[in-house]
Amino acid sequence: MGSVYALLVGIDDYPDKPLGGCVNDVAEAESWLRQHGGPDPRILPLRDREATRAAVVDGIRRHLGRSGPGDTALLWFSGHGSEDESDDPRTATGRSQALVCADSLDAGGQPLQDTELGALLDEIAARGAHVVAVLDCCHSGGATRKPPPGARSRQVAWQPWWRTDRSRAPRGAGAQDAEPLRHVLLAACREQEVAYEALVDGEQRGYFSHSLVHALRRLGPAATCGKAHALAEERVRSRHHAQHPELRGPEHLSFLHGDALPVPSFLLRHTVSGWEVNCGQVHGLRSVGAEFTLAEETDDGRSGGPRVVVVREVRPESALVEPAGWTPGRDDLTTVHGVNPSALAFPPAAVTVVGDPAAVAMVSAAVARAPMLSTGGPGLPLRLEAGGGVARVTGGDGHPVDLLPLRSSDDAARVADCLSHIARWHRLKDLTNPDPWLSSLVRVTVEPLVGDLWHTATGEVVCSYTSSGQEPQVRVRVHNDSPRTLWCVLLNLADDYESSPALFEGDFVAPGHAGTARQGEPVWLRLPPGRLLARGSFARDWLRLIVAENELNVAPFRLPAWSPDAPGSGRSDVGPQGGDAGGLLRIAPPPVGRTAGGPVRDVGRWGTVAVPVRTVLP
Repeated sequence: MGSVYALLVGIDDYPDKPLGGCVNDVAEAESWLRQHGGPDPRILPLRDREATRAAVVDGIRRHLGRSGPGDTALLWFSGHGSEDESDDPRTATGRSQALVCADSLDAGGQPLQDTELGALLDEIAARGAHVVAVLDCCHSGGATRKPPPGARSRQVAWQPWWRTDRSRAPRGAGAQDAEPLRHVLLAACREQEVAYEALVDGEQRGYFSHSLVHALRRLGPAATCGKAHALAEERVRSRHHAQHPELRGPEHLSFLHGDALPVPSFLLRHTVSGWEVNCGQVHGLRSVGAEFTLAEETDDGRSGGPRVVVVREVRPESALVEPAGWTPGRDDLTTVHGVNPSALAFPPAAVTVVGDPAAVAMVSAAVARAPMLSTGGPGLPLRLEAGGGVARVTGGDGHPVDLLPLRSSDDAARVADCLSHIARWHRLKDLTNPDPWLSSLVRVTVEPLVGDLWHTATGEVVCSYTSSGQEPQVRVRVHNDSPRTLWCVLLNLADDYESSPALFEGDFVAPGHAGTARQGEPVWLRLPPGRLLARGSFARDWLRLIVAENELNVAPFRLPAWSPDAPGSGRSDVGPQGGDAGGLLRIAPPPVGRTAGGPVRDVGRWGTVAVPVRTVLP
């Protein structure tokens, strides 16, 4: 276990705009770190007038910068945040954010801008440290934005946009090195919102800092970022319905040490509205009565089989559920559970199996054990031809799958994995909302940068290599033509049965504005490894924009490319990463807080837009 380097910044003493809970916030964070941060956490506190802009920047560079591979660098900032109009076309809201340091309001003082702070943290992360920023201030959701393309701080080149698994080769030969890891951000509120403080448990505190430390104490030092956020978010929203804490970064990493932990894609927690799972209509859930099984039992020694919750109301981003046949204990009310959807949650794919009778029987038995598959019904039709020691899978829209060996029950389970993987990919590709209203108010554009681009009569975008063999490059934008701010995520569904949100991983786009994929960097299109490089060769991708009025759990949208070598690729509907809490209704008004104002955003409609893209070698 590496060392923990922490920079704890708390500022109450602002000229004309004093606060009362920020120094208390970082004092409690320091107390928690000294208990759980290992034998010798390296802590640098900066409080009130010590926390000048120069001191904060120097603390990040010199103190947090001492961390290396295996270490943790933690920035905890509690104070004022600001925002201002921006003409940067990459800002989806038309505004930039900043941290207000102790001297930022003095004559000639400057705040710490989002792109500068993001660059400082990412330089440390690129060297191998686990970097976490906890920002308890107004507009904090956008306060660590990536710097512009080509800025000096970006020391490593682009990452292929369709790859989220660094262990696999990117599309095309001669690909450049992967983009460095970024920091994880836990923010007190959305970038367009304000954060609040008040008297909490007899002490002036920021709602978010108090809630996050409580969550970390409750979940223990191995808490994942996703679970800590989900529990803290609920406590904040129960006090103020207009403050929405955000998590930006991998949900499955442990908060304190960055260990990658296996976490189900969906989370269950208790809220003021009752029990809730962050799985809703946007994730394909349609029916009341669907079940989720708790993946992790509490430590009270209970037994008696898996515990189940049943859906009683389906919302766009989440579902309200109730325990079935068991009574939650006190500890259940104050923690976060991972849950797995049952076969009832999603319609299974229909599989037709033909061929040699013995092989058909072996595969049919494996299909019967797969929750996402059935041997009949109205679902996605897949076909399997079995015989001669091999199996051929057809029926999916992606590139043809190689023949799979079929000589044993283990081989049959792998064939069922393949079918389940394709079924899940199609669920994402074909995701639509029966109500088309919101879908009609957003659009995706693809603009050529290198190579030719044209549109077919069916709406497909075709991007061509140049005559000299150079890969096409495009710019992809997400446009919000509606009268209100919307949350958007852009999925790329590649024809090797991969789904990734890496193009536009989830952010708010203001009315009349556009979000740019990969923060304005070019999107490179290449034929994948192993694809025949001959005249007329092509690869297909489907860009699916998902838009809602609140944040969505993005974890279920991630799916690695199908590979027969990957263990258990499709045996369940559980992704490799943890879930993030979706938008929730809250009704409790807060006391007078850290600042005033903030819009109330109720759960509402959602929509989708699909753009097929074909990359061709002329």
